[in-house]
Amino acid sequence: MPRRLIALLALTLSVLLAACDVGGTRAPLPEEALMAERLFDEGDFVQAAAAFEDAARRDRSHRDALTLRAAESWREEGRIEDARPLLSKLRLERLSSEEALRADLLRAELALLDRDSQRALDTLSIPSSTVPAGLRERFHFLRAQAFAAFSQPFAAAGERAALQPYLPARDQAENAAAISALLTQLPARQLSAAAAELDHEDPLYDFAADTLRALGLAIPGRRSGLHVRSGQAANIAVLLPLSGPLAAPGSAVRDGLLSAYYADTDNRPDLRFYDSGDSDVSAVTAYQTAVAEGAEQVIGPLGREQVNALFSLGEIRIPTLALNRATVPTPEHSLSFALSPEDEGRAAATRIRNLGMTRVLLVASGDEASKRSAQALSLALGQEGGQIIQRIDLPSNSPDYGALIRTAYQHIGWREILTQTLSQSPAATPAAQPRQVDVDVIYLAVGGPEARLVIPQLRAEGALGLPMIATSQIYAAGANPRLDRDLDGVEFTELPWLLDTAPADLPRSAELRGLDTAKGASARLFAFGMDAYRLLQALPQLMSEGTVSGATGQLALDGYGSVLRQPGWARYVGARPRALREDELTPMGSTTAPLR
Repeated sequence: MPRRLIALLALTLSVLLAACDVGGTRAPLPEEALMAERLFDEGDFVQAAAAFEDAARRDRSHRDALTLRAAESWREEGRIEDARPLLSKLRLERLSSEEALRADLLRAELALLDRDSQRALDTLSIPSSTVPAGLRERFHFLRAQAFAAFSQPFAAAGERAALQPYLPARDQAENAAAISALLTQLPARQLSAAAAELDHEDPLYDFAADTLRALGLAIPGRRSGLHVRSGQAANIAVLLPLSGPLAAPGSAVRDGLLSAYYADTDNRPDLRFYDSGDSDVSAVTAYQTAVAEGAEQVIGPLGREQVNALFSLGEIRIPTLALNRATVPTPEHSLSFALSPEDEGRAAATRIRNLGMTRVLLVASGDEASKRSAQALSLALGQEGGQIIQRIDLPSNSPDYGALIRTAYQHIGWREILTQTLSQSPAATPAAQPRQVDVDVIYLAVGGPEARLVIPQLRAEGALGLPMIATSQIYAAGANPRLDRDLDGVEFTELPWLLDTAPADLPRSAELRGLDTAKGASARLFAFGMDAYRLLQALPQLMSEGTVSGATGQLALDGYGSVLRQPGWARYVGARPRALREDELTPMGSTTAPLR
């Protein structure tokens, strides 16, 4: 609680209660008490504590309230132990209800210092609805600490969620991260069951939903009001940026969508394209125009802020497939679909888990996609007993990573060479490499150029023969056999369409070589456009069977209006990527099938 607010609150309460007492009236506050409040407000807490104690000795009618203020002064000074003897002197019958609660907050802090979490919870056992707004921040924070110390992370997260509205904006992100960390301490099944008991209005509900979504799961039996009407539509409006700075990605999505459209021979709907521009206003205007002109379904917009603006309008009355993840709740009749790096991180965690591996070395670059896939991997691994035991963040200003790698390896430690590996370099033999760094697998959230540099250095320093798994960034620039020899054995997530393993009713990449938007950096967005059309047409199958095979992977819905994607897999063989068959993804004897 802010110091100035405590001081003003105490002064106000003291003045208002000056005429009240158990047996009649209180005398006006002495000058010493007013001076003590001024010292407190100025940050001179030692002198304030002494002044409050002096005033308490002089003024019997305010003695307990002033003694409490002295204790609070010692707490602000960081010497809460000096408050302990003062609290023992207080007579609760001489305190107002709010003063008594402030005393209990101090007692709860002392109980936590004594490692007596039960005493702290017993001290703060009143309903939170009876706690004044100005004290709820401390109330919920102390209860969260007590539950966390009690090894009750879900209850601790609930207290932090209740605390969130009372925090300044600058502290809310840190508190949200703490909530996520607490929730991920629970096994996925236990978290899912606990979340299912939450009321939709519970402050923890959205946090639990987000955490489960990051794990590719949903709160059982909950769909947050999502009811997407499925079936054939005669008119589909497509909102894409066809002018301005986002015209290039918009054109790639458009061309992919049209390729799937013309490959669809069953009752094709009418498509109308609307330029959503590059602003929130232009996207919302395009949507409203499309609805006014009779659109029965909508695909788009593409930009995240544009999707946020559309979803913030309120009720969406026609089925809408937004082409990005929103940071606001998905309205009814709406879905969001994105080429999310989180999907790749979760898929890698599943692959690692199915191979019985637990110890992971993470190598990451500083771009946004790398950060997001690495975070999703860490979250999903934690649910399965795995862990990232060391992380190497590659600098952007030097290709020599040797010192970073050696430091990381020293922290990890060494072990004899493993005989069972995901892939084995021809040069990897026990004689050549008697020991290697003590991890099971290396996860590479880096682009192709960084991978070509870091992989030989990782192997040379003690990772020869270790399995390596990467994100699709490793192949983002396409194959280059002359440069990719060192990538042999590395597995990576990739779009089935780029591996020529997409469903047969979609156009093959080789058939579209004449289109600039179907190759190079645009190829992924082209495939994304194909699946955008495919998703709306396949809604009945998606709702009944749970999955749809697409150009970007196996697609499914979570409980909150998001389309989840299980990408395909490839391995570098002879400096070229080769798609992995299903039997290569599920090792013999595996008891856990990959996600579908």
